Amino acid sequence: MTRRAVVATTGTVKRRKPKDARKETSVRVRLTEDEKTRLEKGAAKAHLDLSAWIRATMLREAEKD
Repeated sequence: MTRRAVVATTGTVKRRKPKDARKETSVRVRLTEDEKTRLEKGAAKAHLDLSAWIRATMLREAEKD
């Protein structure tokens, strides 16, 4: 008797981002629930996810003299 395995796939292939586009490190920040909510609202206003908004905001601030 021959056994065959059936594997279902979704048809999507997860691809890695190019090396220069990968975010490979992180920074942890302690916040109160209220502070996190305020940051989430700021990100939503900018139509960005929280991580992207925080990154853009902090990099902009870091470039100021």
